[in-house]
Amino acid sequence: MLNNFFSPKSIAVIGASHNKEKLGFLVYENIRKYGFKGKLYGVNIKGGKIGTQKLYKSVNEITGDVDLAVIVVPAIVVPSVIEECGKKGINSVIIISAGFAETGANGRRLEEQIKETAHKYSIRVLGPNCLGIIDSWSKMNASFAESMPDKMNISLFSQSGAICTAILDWANANCIGFSRFISLGNKLDVDENDILRFLAEDEKTGVVLGYLESIHDGTVFMSAAKNLSLKKPFIVVKSGTTAQGAKSISSHTGSIAGSDLVTDAALKESGVIRAGSLEDLFDLAKIFAFSPDMKGKGIAVISNAGGPAVMLADAISKSRLKLARLSDRTRKVLEETLPPEASVHNPIDVIGDARADRYETALDEVLKDENVDGVIVVLTPQVMTEIEVTAKLIAGMKERGKPIAVCFMGGEKVALGREILEEKEIPSYDFPERAVKALEALHEYYEFKSHATGTQGTSRRVQFNKNKAGKIIQKAFSINTQYITDGEESAFDVFDAYGIETVKRSYGVNFDELKEKSDHVGFPLAVKTCAKGVLHKTDIGGVKIGVRNDAELQKAYFSIRDNVRRAGYEEGSDRVDVYKMENDGVEIFLGAKKDANFGPLIIFGMGGIFVEALKDFSYRIAPVTHAEAKKMISEIKSQKVLNGFRGMPEVNRDKLADAIVGLSWLMLDFPEIKEIDINPLKCTDKKCVAVDGKIILDLQSSHVLELIK
Repeated sequence: MLNNFFSPKSIAVIGASHNKEKLGFLVYENIRKYGFKGKLYGVNIKGGKIGTQKLYKSVNEITGDVDLAVIVVPAIVVPSVIEECGKKGINSVIIISAGFAETGANGRRLEEQIKETAHKYSIRVLGPNCLGIIDSWSKMNASFAESMPDKMNISLFSQSGAICTAILDWANANCIGFSRFISLGNKLDVDENDILRFLAEDEKTGVVLGYLESIHDGTVFMSAAKNLSLKKPFIVVKSGTTAQGAKSISSHTGSIAGSDLVTDAALKESGVIRAGSLEDLFDLAKIFAFSPDMKGKGIAVISNAGGPAVMLADAISKSRLKLARLSDRTRKVLEETLPPEASVHNPIDVIGDARADRYETALDEVLKDENVDGVIVVLTPQVMTEIEVTAKLIAGMKERGKPIAVCFMGGEKVALGREILEEKEIPSYDFPERAVKALEALHEYYEFKSHATGTQGTSRRVQFNKNKAGKIIQKAFSINTQYITDGEESAFDVFDAYGIETVKRSYGVNFDELKEKSDHVGFPLAVKTCAKGVLHKTDIGGVKIGVRNDAELQKAYFSIRDNVRRAGYEEGSDRVDVYKMENDGVEIFLGAKKDANFGPLIIFGMGGIFVEALKDFSYRIAPVTHAEAKKMISEIKSQKVLNGFRGMPEVNRDKLADAIVGLSWLMLDFPEIKEIDINPLKCTDKKCVAVDGKIILDLQSSHVLELIK
């Protein structure tokens, strides 16, 4: 349904003007002067002419069909103009005019009027408050941008018109062109999800770039973004990375899961390549637009100076890439052809007097090496350096089928060489570290596609007892309880229902039952009061841990009972809960937090008392498959601890992955859960047991009434 925005056969500019100072003149003139082949109509309520062309007073005066209307009139007039477009049968409209939701309540009311009318006539609306659209294939510049980009396979959409103009200016200066160039504006109707679906099927688009300040519908976005990412690279800058305004934090999860972490997890899971800045965006655009897949991590470095080579070695070692180990054959050929002073071990130093032929020899050999998956070529201008010739020789190697990133370091002396590389579509970077980041992203995208394709249909789902968990959650809501922690019908029972093994325990034990219940649970024990109304049990002496035998158990029982009564809690003070203490195992943290836009965020990391200090976590949006859960486990920096570090037990990753999967489905099955903490989850080679945990309910959830029924 978006085809008329990009390939219209006729366009009407409503608000066109003969006054060169008016936006209506610029938009009309852009469409005309850049070579649009279809019919172009100007509409102005006063009539007249623009150049030699008639200006119609209304679109209804136009006798032919109009595929696309571009509106450049004051905001207050736009609703009536949309009505005219509907009556004319125009189904695609770009509203460039500003003065809508971005200005406040009156502007929002205007948008609502437009939305109603557009819906009535089945009109798709781009904008308002946008730059417009540029399509290099149909030579259509339906915008007020001052230039027309070269034709390339890169498409870009942006929520900010100002960012659009800056990007266009940068791209023109760096020989970057575009296929489709789209300004979203206020996203009254057409949003990023519509654009993603269109570009996924667009044969003229090979790489998609985006700038977003907000994401309209997170779950729909993830689906559309993943569908696109499986077909072509999607690189996005997402601004708004810091949460504004203090909010009450009631759990570890609440303090860990900032809003941008949710967005970051959603983008990663969808295969979206996230750029940290506009500079990164175009560094990545070049590598993806001009390079083949990078199937491995091995990088060869060729340089005529030692300093940049060392910098590259450092940058590569800090990335997910690695310096390739050159084959014996490659090293032998390089030893025979390069000067004795040259280094034939990666990084390859062709030394300062290297002419173009020496670069050619080195690059030719490393591209043949099966251990090399990509190459970074560095050139610094020295007396003997043949800058332009070297650039042409590098460009000639493009057909070898491996990515080549080039760094010609310097200013005026290397400028012509850079121009040659850009004209020949060889990714060129000012500094070595930027080349490493670009190649790293190229490889990670290849891994995403391979993983997504290779793991389809291999996920498994543990059998869950949704009915058991639902009854416990329903009871909590019925008595308006936000927290489900320990005690009878506890968070542990909910976790059990979702395949998360929990500590052995017995609830509400009186003195006469101590012996029987403790033998069943097994020493050592943790003992906690059951007295009604106690919120902080440890603070009043209501908890004893490390209880090793019957004598210590009796002593703990009476101590807890007396402490609780002295604190003023009589009801239930003669009963305790007893828990098996799990002393062995690595302490793991599992958390989950409901996000209104993307759904539940699942958090995995090292647990215990240092959970927030270490901040070593991986993240996913639910649901999480077993394969994806195992990938989460491997992503944390301290994951070596899970492999039996210094005598600690090796963690059973399958059982740990099952716990992550269960947690993700618990969050999906019960949207009324706000947050979950499981800390610690004690993991050994045989089991993963939740030792402590809590569930925080959203008492304002729209699902509550249905649940209580």
